[in-house]
Amino acid sequence: MNYTGPYCYTLFLSGEEEKRVLSKKESDGKPTNFKQPLTLTKTPKIYILKHEGKIVYVGYASQSIGTRLSQGIKAKGLNGYHGYKWKQVDELELLVYVFDKELKGGKHIDDKPYTLMAEAVEAELVYKVREETGKWPEFQNEIHFNNNERASAKRIAGEIYEKTILELAL
Repeated sequence: MNYTGPYCYTLFLSGEEEKRVLSKKESDGKPTNFKQPLTLTKTPKIYILKHEGKIVYVGYASQSIGTRLSQGIKAKGLNGYHGYKWKQVDELELLVYVFDKELKGGKHIDDKPYTLMAEAVEAELVYKVREETGKWPEFQNEIHFNNNERASAKRIAGEIYEKTILELAL
């Protein structure tokens, strides 16, 4: 799968512990909203959050990145899901990589190879952070291990890691 990115944003969160919200987004220092391709649904995305120069979370989403982030920030423990561990941080950098595949959605069987590949990239990227820094990303809750297309997933994760490190240096 081919991908584009990184699409870079600064996220600002506010509100009390149980009422956190994404209060502002900036791109190149200017207030903005998420734009295509980040707003596409049924499109695999790998997103990386960094705080104080460190990668603190890697995630996968196929819905709009705004929807995914909102769900994780607003979660309050319903059905055991408390949301993102990083939601108490006030400012984070967001980097998003978007794959060039439109999914059919609804857990369609034809989508499985693409979602497994994206999840494998997510896992390999989290492992790459661990391998390079000696630590897991600080707020990482889980990763989806699988060996589908392992060589390709590892290659893509390595490319994304290098691009992300370059963005960290800017």
